[in-house]
Amino acid sequence: MRGSRSYHPEVMTSINGQMRAQRSGRRTVLSNAVAEPDKMSTSGNSMTDLPAVQGDVPLPNGRRFYGAIAGQFRERGLTFGEVIHSAERKVPDHTHEMSYYSLVISGGYDESYRGGRIYFQPFSSALTRAGTKHDGRIARCGVRVFTIEIGGEWIRQFVDLEPEPDTVQDLAGGELTCLGIRLYREYCTEPVVCSLTIDALVWELLATAAGMRTQELDPTPRWWTRALDLLHAEFRRELRVSEVAAEVGVHPVHLARVFRRICRQTPGEYVQRLRVRFASEKLALPEEGIAQIAAEAGFADQNHLARVFKRYTLTTPGAFRRAFASSQAAH
Repeated sequence: MRGSRSYHPEVMTSINGQMRAQRSGRRTVLSNAVAEPDKMSTSGNSMTDLPAVQGDVPLPNGRRFYGAIAGQFRERGLTFGEVIHSAERKVPDHTHEMSYYSLVISGGYDESYRGGRIYFQPFSSALTRAGTKHDGRIARCGVRVFTIEIGGEWIRQFVDLEPEPDTVQDLAGGELTCLGIRLYREYCTEPVVCSLTIDALVWELLATAAGMRTQELDPTPRWWTRALDLLHAEFRRELRVSEVAAEVGVHPVHLARVFRRICRQTPGEYVQRLRVRFASEKLALPEEGIAQIAAEAGFADQNHLARVFKRYTLTTPGAFRRAFASSQAAH
């Protein structure tokens, strides 16, 4: 097992964050989904819900998990979803065609691994390599698991830098789990906050699973200014970490990890701050409507702007505009 032996602060605060995401009514299932999987619902039109596969049988064609599937959607070679077992059961031996990440949200289960068994409880996680044979036993209370299937192109790009990660578990709230919690937060937000954020977190997750050490480099690598210049010039459109990395001549994993080391945030979070700053400048002018400003800044719609704007400024775009107008009038 890799990962920290002490609980990361983000794990200790994650349950409250998860509950806030559930109350928002966005990309999440009902809070009682483990108990009543048939009542699951999601708000995304492109998302998929599937019933559980019953009995000790091989997985049908097109199915990659035995549990009920809630809120499954595919984007950029990644498949996100929640796997839900409502009661105690055995899961037969099986393998997966794709590597996948799993984060237990509630309940628990144990799984075979190298001749023994590993028990997963809430906020423990694993990256399971494609082709790994295993079985499972679901606890009496059932289990709900956030999953990310990682497409082959991601793995092929990763092995240009490091060998493919083997199956690895994080049972003690280490970095693998903390990255999963952040990805789950993005999953629970509709629309997904920023493609760059998802990309960077998945690259970091693969690097962590592979046991890559963060190299101590100069504070500002030679390519750093070019990367920032690109983000500042193109923040209003959807960027990919791989696109930015190719532009500056480094591997996407390297870009994601160096960005976090220097800025303490993902490239996506950095871009969101640039968008909020741009929107703030526009909101100071009375001529443009908030929906138009949202589109110009690169947000999906006005509601998307409002959520991100409040996250970083602790106020809404409308309240910001009114406060700025009052301040100007007073002078």
